[in-house]
Amino acid sequence: METEVEKRNPDCTPCRIVGSIGLVSIGAYLANAAFKNKTTPGKVLVSTISFAFVTLGVQRYKQQYPFNKNIQKS
Repeated sequence: METEVEKRNPDCTPCRIVGSIGLVSIGAYLANAAFKNKTTPGKVLVSTISFAFVTLGVQRYKQQYPFNKNIQKS
């Protein structure tokens, strides 16, 4: 017998929204840190990581790779 929690879709819309907001927020924080960085290599490195987090946030919301796995229960 399944419980209410087990019946829920593991990738519901509120879960996707919260996850994508979290990833985009991390990217925004890193972009701010990159702006404050004094060295050019540091700015480039942190900006690249920031862009990666923002991209992951958008992909999470749109359910693109790597978040598009179909979870099937046996």
